[in-house]
Formats: sequence, structure tokens, C-alpha cells
Amino acid sequence: MPISVEEAQRLVLEHAAALPAEDVPVAEIDGRIAAAPLQARWDLPQRDVSIMDGYAVRSLDVATLRACSSALVLTVRGESAAGHPSDAPLGEGHAARISTGAVLPAGSDAVIAQEDTRREGDRLVIDGDSLGTLEPGTFVRPAGSELREGDVVARVGRRFGPGDIALLAGSGHATVPVHRRPTVAILSTGDELVPVGQRPDPGQVVSSNGLVLAAMVRRAGAIPIDLGQVDDEPERLRAALARGLEHDVLVTSGGISVGDHDLVHAALMALGARVVFRGVALRPGKPTTFAVTDGARAFGLPGNPASSLVAFVLFVHPLLRRLLGVRGDPRSATMRVRLHAPARGAGNRAHYVRARLIDTQPLDGGTEGPLAQPLSVQQSGDPCSIAGADLLLALPPGAGTLPAGSQVDALVLDPSSAEQPEP
Repeated sequence: MPISVEEAQRLVLEHAAALPAEDVPVAEIDGRIAAAPLQARWDLPQRDVSIMDGYAVRSLDVATLRACSSALVLTVRGESAAGHPSDAPLGEGHAARISTGAVLPAGSDAVIAQEDTRREGDRLVIDGDSLGTLEPGTFVRPAGSELREGDVVARVGRRFGPGDIALLAGSGHATVPVHRRPTVAILSTGDELVPVGQRPDPGQVVSSNGLVLAAMVRRAGAIPIDLGQVDDEPERLRAALARGLEHDVLVTSGGISVGDHDLVHAALMALGARVVFRGVALRPGKPTTFAVTDGARAFGLPGNPASSLVAFVLFVHPLLRRLLGVRGDPRSATMRVRLHAPARGAGNRAHYVRARLIDTQPLDGGTEGPLAQPLSVQQSGDPCSIAGADLLLALPPGAGTLPAGSQVDALVLDPSSAEQPEP
């Protein structure tokens, strides 16, 4: 008897744990998951630095000039440029030319912006009216103001983005420990399949599911391994499945139902796989099968395009996220939407209706919200039933027909677009 979607997801995740860590160059961590906490290896910045082009000064000198003289004039001595700090300390009554990002010379505690000055040889004439009040620390980024040595810069489970590359590199990390990306073998089965680019004869179909699954694997952050396609011959099928079981995850498309030519289930068992479940109360995707070996997890997905895609989103994607080290709920992101047109349930099965988002206005008091248009084609064997879809409307068992305006939960088909990095 088919089990519920929720029970199937629970069983899948019982066989998922984050893969071991590997060190990768910091430039390559975008989208990867932190496998260990990381700390700053030095203060950032390490010294007081200027945030303006101008002149480093002693604020007390400027205050004294204001109190004792109508002219604000200092003597320019030396220069501090970014990457070339001045070695000479700043003496009384002196100023040093300084550029943005340069270290303040010893003795200085403030920066006057260039536009508030006029240079006459080695004399620096300060415009007191435009300068305003000059306090210690004016236009200065103090040492350690961004990070102190030992501050945590990433926690376990953090999904790194481009900004993290700058933070980690700047705080001393040339390599970063991240969870290894799982390899996912993809095998398409069936005598009816022909290669992409070949015109199919009557009764044949182009082998496109593998391409879709590979794209979904890449979007999840894992590594797809294309095993191509295999016909319905038991020995060749077992050999292909055996190659797939050498990887972290095996995903097959087709040959998993109960017909005379559906051989994947028997072939997996012959290879020693233990079937965890076979069949889910789901439309589309009812024949979905999940099996495990000592070193691999195997998904048998239906051959219809929509069935294959829906089953991947519901079951394969959460497992891959868990293997990648994502903490918390690994299932696909959801959002609450309103129906722009009626949507029909599937009796005692959960129905995942393909739809597209046509309005993103947020929910307001239960009367407004993102608007979803169910695709006009919902037949699982029709590629049009997934082309252009960016949502799966989750209609629970017994939902019947929901009228336009009804609010339903929807799964985001491109999970990466809705994921938020872990803190």
C-alpha cells in the first residue's frame, strides 16, 4: 500500500547525514556548507586606517590652532598610502598626506578630507568653516572595529555566498572546511528512449528526463554523473545499476512501476539493495521507490517527466541538502499562494499541481497574496506540464476541487532562489 508523502520524506531522511568535510580554496566556497566553525585569525582592520583621501593629523593640534589663531595651517611631513604605511611618527603641528585605506601614522588620530584643505607647498591650509568639528577618530576606521581576532566568522551549517568569500579571505582563511558534495548517478531506462537530437519513431520518446534531473542535481549543489540510458534487458540493467550504486546517490528514471518491462525494482534487489518503500500516495509520482545499500541511496523515479520532477523535489532534493550539510528542515521552500484558477485534487492522494507565479503581492489579512496560475496541461507524460512551472501547488488528500481565490501551500521548484543562508 502506498505510504504518505510525509512518511516517505521521513524515511528518506533517516538515511541521510552530512558527508565528511574537505578543505577547498576560499574562492570556491560559493554555495558550499561550512563543516566547522571558523574564527578570525587577526583583527580587522589590523591598524587604524583612513576612510578618506586627505591628511592625517593630531586633532589636538587643530583644536589648539582654532583657540589661538585665525589661521589653521599645518606643515605637511610625509605620506601614508594604501599598502605603504608611513614609518615616521607625526610630530606636533604636522600633517601627513594619506589615501583611503592607508594606515594612520603613529601619533595621528584623525583625518581631514582633502576637499576641506588647500595645499601651498608644504603648508596645509585648512578651511575651518567647511571642516566643522574635528574629533579624534574622524574619518578613521579603528583597528578591530570590524572583527577581533577569535571572533566567529562562520558557524557550522552556514551556506556560503559571495560576501563570505571576502569575509573569510580577509580574516585569514585561504582554505575552508566544507561538506563534500555528493555524487549523483543518473540512469534513464527503457527500450522506447532515443538520444537527444534524434527524431523518435512512433512509440519512442526522446531521453530528456536525465537532462532535467542533472539540472536539478546541480541546482541542489551536488554533482551529477550521467550514466546515459539502458534498455530493458536484465543483465545490462543490473550492470548499469551496479555502476550507479558506486556513487552516493543513484537516481533512475522509468521502469519502476509494475508492468512486465518494469525491471528496476527486481534488479536493485538482485544487487542486494534493501527497499525502504515502494509507492507513495502521490500524484504524479505514485510508483516512486527508495532503496539503500551499505554505501548508497537509490531512488527509482517514474519515467513520465512531471512524475520524475515532482518526486525529485519531494524526496531527492531534501536528501541531497542533508548530505551537503544543510541544517534544519531540508525540504523544499514553501510559500502561501492564492489560486488564479480552480485546481483539482486527486482523491486519496496528495496532488502536486504544476503552476507559475503571476503576482508576488504579499499576503495581507488573508485577502491578498501571491497569485499562482495552474498550468493548463497537467498530464504527467506531457513535457508541457512542467515547462514554465516554478511552483508545485500542494493539494492534500481529499482536497476535491478548490475554487479560484483559495489559499494553498506551494513548493518552490527552484529551491536555491528561495533558500536563505544559515546564520
